[in-house]
Amino acid sequence: MDDYYYSGIIIVNYARENNEILLKTLMESNINMNISIFYEKTDSRKILKELTYNIGNVGVEIKQSNENRQDIDIAVSAYNDAKYIRKEIQTNGEEVYFLYIYLNVFSKTQKELEYNLDKIEGILLSKGMQSRRSYFRQEQIFLSCLPLAENNNDMKKVGRRNILTDGIVCTYPFISSSIFEEEGIYLGNNIYNNSLVLIDRYNTNKYKNANMCIFGTSGAGKSFYTKLLILRNSLLGIEQYIIDPEREYINLGENLNGTIIKIGATSQNYINIFDIRKESIEENEHGYLATKIGKLIGFFNLIFGELNEEEKGILEEKIIEVYKIKGITFNDKTLYKNKKFKTSKDMPLLEDLYNILNDEKTKKFKIKLIPFIKGSLKFFNNYTNIELNKKIIIADVYELGEENLKYGMYLFTDLFWDKIKINRKIKKAIYLDEIWRLIGVTSNKEVAKFIYKIFKTIRKYGGSSVAITQDISDLFSLENGTYGKSILNNSSIKTFFSLEEENINLLSQFSNLSEKEKIEIKSLQRGECLMFVGKEHILVKIEASDFEKNILDKKIPKKMEK
Repeated sequence: MDDYYYSGIIIVNYARENNEILLKTLMESNINMNISIFYEKTDSRKILKELTYNIGNVGVEIKQSNENRQDIDIAVSAYNDAKYIRKEIQTNGEEVYFLYIYLNVFSKTQKELEYNLDKIEGILLSKGMQSRRSYFRQEQIFLSCLPLAENNNDMKKVGRRNILTDGIVCTYPFISSSIFEEEGIYLGNNIYNNSLVLIDRYNTNKYKNANMCIFGTSGAGKSFYTKLLILRNSLLGIEQYIIDPEREYINLGENLNGTIIKIGATSQNYINIFDIRKESIEENEHGYLATKIGKLIGFFNLIFGELNEEEKGILEEKIIEVYKIKGITFNDKTLYKNKKFKTSKDMPLLEDLYNILNDEKTKKFKIKLIPFIKGSLKFFNNYTNIELNKKIIIADVYELGEENLKYGMYLFTDLFWDKIKINRKIKKAIYLDEIWRLIGVTSNKEVAKFIYKIFKTIRKYGGSSVAITQDISDLFSLENGTYGKSILNNSSIKTFFSLEEENINLLSQFSNLSEKEKIEIKSLQRGECLMFVGKEHILVKIEASDFEKNILDKKIPKKMEK
């Protein structure tokens, strides 16, 4: 019919006891089928009367019968079942229903149909259900599986089985999660039931925060998914800040009229690490310099290596001194000039710190700062000259190279974090691609603590932190995975694209992945992912229109711009 072949299956018997949803495995098989479930409520008084009569007769028969009879066990089992049903009706208020379950399977070819029928029968048998093919009732079962509420009498004679109210729960068919939030953005379709997945991660009533983790191997689709999030969030006017170590978001930023800030040897963009910005602390709070020193210690840990307590003390003393030369102390009033907050040109530079490192104890620091003052990284030794007035800002740190990426990533993270804190009422998001560089073994505790603080507190500023990486092992490499685990636990939405088995096993140590979900992650196709959305676990196929793909993957043609 309509180029499809159809065939029906009737479930005719069930295991005596069942503690799981009967049709779960069947629905997760992704086989084309329609399922009809009918429940008929019975007359409890009539059932009780019949049960009592049956119990009496069978009880007498069991006592009088020879215990060597072959069917004695069956008789005893039936006797006990009848007593159990009577007790549930009389004492627990249970009702008895007649249950009918019909399956109508359809395929494009007869061969595929036969294969699917065999597969379904195998699934049913493994779950304690006996089935029968409806060879002579194909029309009746087809009609019974249409939305007509028609349970044919011929079918009822074959498929009827009794079930208590409590047992009906096991037949609940809607086992695949569906997430459809009215204020959410469309992400894709549920792989199992093809329902739309719309998520509003800023929904504070539903989610404890708006943070996300996006993990996946190279080519699995995580970058495309991230760009899609940025694109669709831009339609809602959300401010978005992206750390881009691989130059994957430049075209998107240009197409959305965002600001691209490139830092590197050939760039004319500069950011001064010593900048103290007015928004770096909350209004009516105090301690600008103290707050800045903590951030600088983290940055210099990246340059100098892990510092011991003595080295930290010496370095902090020199930082305080270099700010004092510029007239800035722990008194917040010293950060104002003519009632206006001081600009970048009123702040120290790396060179100012370099010039006061003249004793034996600071010799190591001075040597390691040479590339930043006189060498290949001297672009770090400049006053800030960038504007941050667009809703999308992309930090291009690609030119820094593998060894120096962490310096640029930290610099921009610090800058964006201050920007995020300006207005709590505005929704915003920060995307940290290759986050392992800031919280992995190549980083240090001070920097990792700063990143963790962002994930922990960004919610109160109306913000969302997004952690993106393909290097799971590196993510959990610092302090036995303490910071990676903390960030994972502080993300209400977790998205897992295809991963290698080694990474899946490592990830399962820090998240509640089931054995089934481990297998699913390993077998995911490009663009498919397993999402943990609050308490829901759902398999999603990421979907985008051709127009969106054009924006994400390349420049918009001039005709399209008009």
